[in-house]
Amino acid sequence: MPSRSFRPRNWGEAFETARKMPTYARLIWGLARDPRVPVQQKAVLAGIAAYLAFPIDLIPDFIPVLGELDDLAVLVLGLDWFIRNAPPEVVDEHMARIARHEDTLSRDLEKAGGLLEDRAKEVRATLDRIMSREREGGDGQQ
Repeated sequence: MPSRSFRPRNWGEAFETARKMPTYARLIWGLARDPRVPVQQKAVLAGIAAYLAFPIDLIPDFIPVLGELDDLAVLVLGLDWFIRNAPPEVVDEHMARIARHEDTLSRDLEKAGGLLEDRAKEVRATLDRIMSREREGGDGQQ
């Protein structure tokens, strides 16, 4: 069963937590898409995004270091609250999927990559046709 402890106690643990950020991103993505997580709780994610996008902060950004730390604090504390207050069985289920590389973010990124790859092939084929027409047209005029 995955550990639900997200607060680092020392620098080593903080670096380990930073190393696990992709896993946390995948967990948050999965929880945000899961219908078993209450909509009111998902609203916290919208609130975090709004705070980060809104130009007025608790501590103005022109104050060196502290100006950026309030954004980071809101992000970390808000996401921590979101994960901790999700139904534990849902979090555990998503962590198990992530461990097996069966999470929704991985699938979504693979789908997006496939769509983009297909679209890129179409664009490349269209450009090749245009270039071949130009070459044919240019050769006939000389």
